[in-house]
Amino acid sequence: MSLIDEALKRAQEAARKEGESSQKRPWTPAPLPDAGLARRRRLVRLLAWALSAAATFLLGLVLVRAVWNAAGPSERPIARSAAPTAHAPEPTLAETVVTTPMAAPAAVPHPVKPTRMAMPEGVSVAETAPETTPAAPPAPRPLADGRTYVGVVQLPGGGRIELGGIAWSQEEPRALLNDRIVATGAYIEGFTVAKIEEDRVVLEKDGVSISISLK
Repeated sequence: MSLIDEALKRAQEAARKEGESSQKRPWTPAPLPDAGLARRRRLVRLLAWALSAAATFLLGLVLVRAVWNAAGPSERPIARSAAPTAHAPEPTLAETVVTTPMAAPAAVPHPVKPTRMAMPEGVSVAETAPETTPAAPPAPRPLADGRTYVGVVQLPGGGRIELGGIAWSQEEPRALLNDRIVATGAYIEGFTVAKIEEDRVVLEKDGVSISISLK
C-alpha cells in the first residue's frame, strides 16, 4: 500500500508542477494567414483556367481541320452562283411551218344590218326608258297588345329585345334580356319589366303589354 500511495503522490506532484509551468508560460497568438500566399494561389488558379481554355480551343481547331482535310472534294460545300436558266432555242420559220398543222378557216358570220325603230316625234330615248326606284323596306308591324313572342321581338323603331334565359325564384326572379341580367321593374329598350315568370317575361310600354317566352 505504501508503494501505491507514494506513486500517487509523485503523480500529483508532477501534475502540479506541470500546471504551474504552463501558467507561467507566456501566451502567444496563432499566426495570421499570409495574404500574399492566398493571392498567389488565386493567380495560379486563374492561370491554370486560362491555359485549360486555350488548350481546349486549340484542340477543337485541330479536330475541325482534320475533319475538313479528311472529307473529299465532293463532300465539301461549294458556293454555287445563280446561273442563268438556259432557254430552249426558238424554232425557225421553216420548222414552224412544218410542225404546225394547218388550221381550218373559221366561218365568218354574215354581217347583221341594224334596223331602225321609228320613235314618235317629241319623245327621246331617255324618256322611254323605265325608271327603276329601289324598293322601300317593309314598315315594321306595330306591337299587338297581349301578344306573346318566342325568344325575340322586333320593335317598330328598329330595335329588338331577346330573351336569353330565366333564373326563376319565388322571391327574386331574374331574366337575361339583350345580354343583361334584369329584375322586375327594370327598363329595356323603353319597356318596363312588369313580371318574370318561369317560362316568360311580361313587358309594358304606353299601355301595351307583350310577353316573350323561352319556347
